[in-house]
Amino acid sequence: MKARYCQALSVLATGLVASAPLVASAQSNRAPDPNAPRLMVGVFRSAEKNLGVQTADAVRSRLSQDVPLKQLWVIPKNDVTATLEASGFPTTEALAAHDARALAQLLRADEYIVGTIAKSDSGGYSVNANLVLTRDNSLVQPLGTFRVDKADKASGAISKEFRDAQKAFQHERACVNSAREQKYDQAAAAARRGIAEYPKSTLARICLANVMREQKAPADSVLKLAQEILAIDPRSRPALTIAYDAYKTAGQNEQATETLLQLVAADPSNSRLLEQVVNELAASGKAGQAVPLVNQLVTENPGDPNFLGLQMRVKLAAKDYKGGIAAGEELMRADTSAATPELFTRLSTAAVLDSQPQLAAQLAARGVEKFPTNADLLVGYADVLRTAGQSQQAIDVLGRALAANPKTPGAYATQARLYADLNQHDQALNALQQAVANGDSASTVATYALAIGQQQYRAANASKKREDFERAIRYLEFANKTNVTPEGQFLLGAASFSTANMWLQEAQRLSKGSASEKTQACSASKSAQTAFVTAQTNLPAGGKFNPQATQQLLQSVGQYAPYADQFAKALCK
Repeated sequence: MKARYCQALSVLATGLVASAPLVASAQSNRAPDPNAPRLMVGVFRSAEKNLGVQTADAVRSRLSQDVPLKQLWVIPKNDVTATLEASGFPTTEALAAHDARALAQLLRADEYIVGTIAKSDSGGYSVNANLVLTRDNSLVQPLGTFRVDKADKASGAISKEFRDAQKAFQHERACVNSAREQKYDQAAAAARRGIAEYPKSTLARICLANVMREQKAPADSVLKLAQEILAIDPRSRPALTIAYDAYKTAGQNEQATETLLQLVAADPSNSRLLEQVVNELAASGKAGQAVPLVNQLVTENPGDPNFLGLQMRVKLAAKDYKGGIAAGEELMRADTSAATPELFTRLSTAAVLDSQPQLAAQLAARGVEKFPTNADLLVGYADVLRTAGQSQQAIDVLGRALAANPKTPGAYATQARLYADLNQHDQALNALQQAVANGDSASTVATYALAIGQQQYRAANASKKREDFERAIRYLEFANKTNVTPEGQFLLGAASFSTANMWLQEAQRLSKGSASEKTQACSASKSAQTAFVTAQTNLPAGGKFNPQATQQLLQSVGQYAPYADQFAKALCK
C-alpha cells in the first residue's frame, strides 16, 4: 500500500504537468484569484456506476455558481480528470482517502469535498458530504446528510452548508497559525470567533481543543469540547484522540478503552493507529479486546514480522495460548532472526500453561538444539522436562546449564526441586544453599524451598510418619531462615506440632518399658518439648495466612505441651 501511494504521488504529479496546457485552454476566460482558497470536489462513493460522478459534477457546478470567483476557486473537472487519466487512476470511481489527499495536494487545493450517495430504502437517494482540509485528512467538517429524489438535487444543500462552513475557514487558519507561534490566547480567540460564525464548526473546535491542551487546561474542560465535536462528527479522529487522552488523565479507563475502539472504527485502514491501539489495550489488561484488531493487522499485512510478533504477544496476554504459539511459529517462518532463546522460552511456557507438556518439551528442545549453550534456555527446558515427569533428564540438562554458567539464575533452585522429586533430599537442600551462594534472590530460593516443604508436608500427612514430617521441617526451616513468610511459619508450626505429638506418644510408650527404654523416653520427651516450642513460636504468624487453623493448633499446643514437660520431669532425672 505504501509503495502504491508513493507511486501515485509520482504519477499524479506527472499527470498534472502533462495536463497543464489543457487546463490553460479550458480556463482561458477564467483565472483564479491568487488569494482565494482552492477547492477540489472528488467523485462521490457509490455502488451505482456513474452516480458518484454525476453528484460530484452537480456539486462542483453549483458551488461555481453560488460562490464568487474571488472568494473561491473551484478546481474545474478538466483539471481533476486530466490528472487522474495521466496517472492511470480511474476517473469515475471514488479515491481512497490517502489518494484523494495526494490529488488535492498536487492540484494545490486548500480543501476538498468527498462524500457518498446511495439509494434510500424509502425511495430517492441519501447523500452525505464532508469537507476535508488538505493539510491533514483527519481534519473533517461534516456538511450533512441529505435525502433527495434526484442525485443532483443535493448540490444546493451541500453548497449552502459549505458556504456557512467557510465562515469559520479564515478563523481556523488564524488559530492554527497563532498556535504554531505559541500565541495561545490569540489562537483561542480566533477559534472562538470561528465557532461564533459557524456554530457547527468541528475544525475551529479541534484547534481550540489543541490550544487548551497546550495550556494544560483541566481534563474535564477539554473533554467537554471533544464531546461537542463528536456530537457533530462521531468519527472525528482528532476529537476521539483528544477524548481518549482526557479520559486517561481523569482515570476513566473504561471510557478510554471504548474511545480507543471508536478511534479504530473511524480509521480501520490505519495500520499505525491499529498497532498503537493494540499496544494500549494489551498494556491496560484488555488484551482480549485487542485480538480482533491485531488479527486485522496481520491479515492486511501478511508476513510482516512486526505484526506477527505483536499478534503473538497480544494473544498470549489474552491467554489464547494456542493462537499465540501459532503466531510465534509463523513469526519464526517469516523472520528466522526472530527465533531467539527468549522466544522459544516464551512459547514453551505458553504450551505448559495450555496443558500441552509434549509441545512444550518439543519447543524447548528446538531452542536448545539451536542454542546449545544458552543457560537460561536450558533451565527452561529442564523445568519443562520436570513437568513432564522426566526428572533425571532434567537434572542432566541443568548440569549443562551450570557448566555454561555456574551463576545461571534459577538453575540451582530448579535442581533442588528435581532432587526432591527423586527423594534425594540432601542433594536438594545443598542445591538450595548453592542457589543462595550463587546470587539467586533470597525470596526466590525461599519460594522454591517452601514449595518443596509444602509438598513434603502433604506427603507426611498422608503417611503419618515422623521422619516424613521431619523432612518437611528441614525444608521449611530453610525457607524461613532464607526469607520468612506467614505461610512458611504456619507450615513449620503445623509440621512441628505433628512431630511433637509423635515424640510425646513415643515417650509415653517407652516410659512403661525397661530402664534402657525409659532413657529413650526421656530423650523423646525432650524432643517433644523442643517441637512444641517451635510450633508455639511459629504458629501465631500463621494467623495472617490461615487464622482458623492457626487458632485450633495453638489451642492444641496449649493442651498437649504440658504433658511433654511432665514426662521430661519424671523421666529425665
